[in-house]
Amino acid sequence: MPNESTDPAAREHPEESFWQSFASGLKKAAGATGRGLKYIYHKGDENKHYVVPAINGIVGDKLAEMNDARAIQMSFRAGGKDIDAKASAATIAVPGTAIVFVHGLMADEVLWQTALPEGQGFGPLLAKEPGLHTFYVRYNTGRHISQNGQDLSRLLDELIKAGGRRIERLVIVAHSMGGLVTRSAGYYGSKQKKKWVKKLSRVVLIGVPNDGSFLEKFGHLATVILKQIWNYPTRLVGRIADERSNGIKDLRWGFMVDEDWQQEGANDLLNVERTPVPPLPGVRYNLILGSLTESMASPLAMYFGDGLVGTRSATGQAFATPDDPAHAFIECRAFPTTGHIGLLASPEVFEYVREVVA
Repeated sequence: MPNESTDPAAREHPEESFWQSFASGLKKAAGATGRGLKYIYHKGDENKHYVVPAINGIVGDKLAEMNDARAIQMSFRAGGKDIDAKASAATIAVPGTAIVFVHGLMADEVLWQTALPEGQGFGPLLAKEPGLHTFYVRYNTGRHISQNGQDLSRLLDELIKAGGRRIERLVIVAHSMGGLVTRSAGYYGSKQKKKWVKKLSRVVLIGVPNDGSFLEKFGHLATVILKQIWNYPTRLVGRIADERSNGIKDLRWGFMVDEDWQQEGANDLLNVERTPVPPLPGVRYNLILGSLTESMASPLAMYFGDGLVGTRSATGQAFATPDDPAHAFIECRAFPTTGHIGLLASPEVFEYVREVVA
């Protein structure tokens, strides 16, 4: 039996009771909405520094071509500002290890500084360790990975030259696309016999799509299909989707060398060739894998992994050659139930990184 109101006035004036309840509900909803908008505003204000990196990730290649002021120029960062290699090296008070952090797509250095619980990050915590000096790189993630790789190689060489004997060894910690940029830098730095390559002792690759991103492969397939459909609006959507940046497109197969994206078949759906980018001789590599599942060996983890990078791609064919002498310098560490960005917010991942670099 339905509950009846115990309020005599409500029984006498049911319509008035309804509108009072309705008004009360609107008032509560408005209050909740106001609190929600206030929260969104404050969070947006706190994270507005991501706006320019996000724009660069989507159309940064086009901004660079137009010499637009919003196009990020690769540089070291300190105090929220660009800083050149000479000024960065001047911060080294005592000889030690230079740890360079390289962010991923549409990100910036702030993730390295604040992603852990209580607003801390890998960089500031490692900087407290004796003999460790931390540096952050910021770059335009919409440009080709190989272009950023060559710029990173030049920037690292400037740092090593400016630091001189105060930099005893170099370590690079990279996340996502940043790992491909780092490997590209190693490829070009080795070919050009750059000084920084001789100082490099370790590379930590966190959630890096070494063999490409399944999301970009799916996105490319969808774009190709949409552009083939006779319906004009559908074709238009396909053309607009195809305007995503060169950096994002390079993630499809993990292109790290100019010739890869310049080749005629770079946009083919299958059997696309890549230039081999092997591990650098004598350099230790630590591959960190995430997964949304408990089992790292499941097909779900293999293809979808941490939600953006599958475990198969994160391990990479270049690192999976047991007969190669370089294999002895490669170590993989898996972190189940940890997402792509969650890898940078995980105390367990940080402890592992601290252990291998300190």
